Amino acid sequence: MNLKRKLGWKEAAALGIGAMVGAGIFILSGVAIGKAGPAVLLSFIIAAILEILLGLCYAELASRYPRAGGAYEYVSQTMGPFVGTLIGWSYWGAWLAASSFVSQGFGNYLHSLTGAPPLLSAVLLLLVLGLFNMLGIKFSGAVQVGIVIVEIIVLILFFVSGFGHVDPSFYKPFAPNGMEGILAAALVGFLSMVGWDVIVDAGEEMKNPSKTIPRGILSSIIIVLVLYCGLLFISIGVVPWQELGISNVPVAFASQQFLGDFGPTLVSIIIVISLPATANAFIISISRTAFAMGRRGFLPKKIGTIHSRFQTPVWAIILGVSIQILFTLISSINIAVNATGFLYLITFIFTIMALFISRRKTTKEERKSQFSVPFYPFLPAAAFFICVCLLIPVGHSGLISGFIWLSIGVGIYFIRYKSMKVRLLDSV
Repeated sequence: MNLKRKLGWKEAAALGIGAMVGAGIFILSGVAIGKAGPAVLLSFIIAAILEILLGLCYAELASRYPRAGGAYEYVSQTMGPFVGTLIGWSYWGAWLAASSFVSQGFGNYLHSLTGAPPLLSAVLLLLVLGLFNMLGIKFSGAVQVGIVIVEIIVLILFFVSGFGHVDPSFYKPFAPNGMEGILAAALVGFLSMVGWDVIVDAGEEMKNPSKTIPRGILSSIIIVLVLYCGLLFISIGVVPWQELGISNVPVAFASQQFLGDFGPTLVSIIIVISLPATANAFIISISRTAFAMGRRGFLPKKIGTIHSRFQTPVWAIILGVSIQILFTLISSINIAVNATGFLYLITFIFTIMALFISRRKTTKEERKSQFSVPFYPFLPAAAFFICVCLLIPVGHSGLISGFIWLSIGVGIYFIRYKSMKVRLLDSV
């Protein structure tokens, strides 16, 4: 069974922007500034270049294999079901590990604004968004576009309001920690800008995927880079970078300098507006990956089915939202935060390898109707090299927790092997 193609490039870009712009930038910006100082602007540009390189690789694979599942689908098609399953499991784990922070962040910020119970608010958010997704991707996409438009307007107002208060002296020295600090902050920027890949996860629901997907990826990355740089530029310009680097709420701290006590409230409003878009993108990505794994037999057959009326993977959405709620309620069993970076990078590395393999398997005639990465093989090779280098800062905790998650995936694979073999034969 296949999903219906109902999303255009606007909905695709909104998914990417919504997934990238979340609470992370409002907290991680301080971490990045503390590492690089004012040169954090350069760090985020480096991170965006890597995101674009990866996005181009994903866009080519998505136009060649326009089915739900993203990296899981691409690696399965090129390296076989075992490796594909592990990469799908790795990717799924990265999104699940991050998803609980999104819903909890929404609950905490809503509580600070209204006094609503934080955990209850987090669970209700997931339930409502899950219902929207079950009713149809087009409706969910329209909600996503609306939220992202409001989000962009508010962030632009933040930039405009703070621009007149910028003190140029705060940018000197520009790179106090040298290139080492710039690269360390680039890793933080890379992790805070991950999320555009949700566009390819919904590739089976994109109109004209060979054009819609690359346009959606590139436009979302560029828009988010501009928003992030604007946010960082104003924050550094109104508060010494050393103070921002040790603040748990750097953007709220910065906004207080030119908006007074209303500043932190405004930041809370921005986050409460943006997090539903992030959570919605997470639900789409998690459920489509689960749907693809159910269709191939790694998960129960029902997970890989489409509702006859709504034309959405209802059971995959229910499974994804249920696990997200579990992770939100019992954060102590959540995968270590460092594992998120490890699992993401492993997914990206194998996806680039899948691109090289798929290029050898396709002819020039076949590629005429597909999107192709420019300057092949140099750009994909550069992306591969940078991803391998970024594995170094992940640390032992990320490696250990990541390998534990992959080991669980190996166990499930062999338990479900017979079912997967039957589903594979049925699809031939």
